[in-house]
Amino acid sequence: MSDHATPRRRKEDFDEFEMPPVAQRQRSARPSRSREFFERFRKPLIGLGIAGAAAPLIRESAEQAAGDAGTEAESPTATPLSAEDTEEAIAQRIGEERASSDRDQLVSDAVGKYGITHALASAIYDNAVAANIDPQLAYGLVKTESSFKPRAKSHVGALGLTQVMPRTARWLQPGTKADQLYDQDTNLRLGFKYLRQLIDKYEGDTKLALLAYNRGPGTVDRVLRQGGDPDNGYARKVMEG
Repeated sequence: MSDHATPRRRKEDFDEFEMPPVAQRQRSARPSRSREFFERFRKPLIGLGIAGAAAPLIRESAEQAAGDAGTEAESPTATPLSAEDTEEAIAQRIGEERASSDRDQLVSDAVGKYGITHALASAIYDNAVAANIDPQLAYGLVKTESSFKPRAKSHVGALGLTQVMPRTARWLQPGTKADQLYDQDTNLRLGFKYLRQLIDKYEGDTKLALLAYNRGPGTVDRVLRQGGDPDNGYARKVMEG
């Protein structure tokens, strides 16, 4: 979408972009980063016999969840957690804490590396995670596209932090007006949503998705059909941050 690499995407490039069937259907909610950590830590914890030691931690989590749901968490007749449930609850709690720690660290690193505000670094991280985009890739994309300037505008009319074209924005979210792309969260959300759809289109090939983001999927597809290599250096620049 940016004007940092050539050749530029033409109008027909966007028109040729067709999402694969899985992306055409309404996408189910993707797992949160805490859930990813939960899956990572659950198996090592199962069978370690740490339920007793962690009982206060699990009781706190259970009571909080019960309170949020309006149930009687402290009822003397409540069914005790099984060993497996307790261990999974421990893994879930560890996952949530590790996800939060990772967020804080990556946001802090981005502030130092790119010289941006904590608020902007946080917004990029949170919008990337919501779109199931690697936050580090997201930082690289915004740096390459706009140098973190929310009012950036290319010579072809791409706008904002992720340099979204107004017509692309209207396709992603009907009714979106050009001036809305200068809004930080709107721009990040739509830019990362478009990149996510491209990653799905190219079946997880991030390099091809980035090239399509820059050159247009129509151009990338034509080059591939002709046996050529669409690489123009853009993907490497983004991934290197």
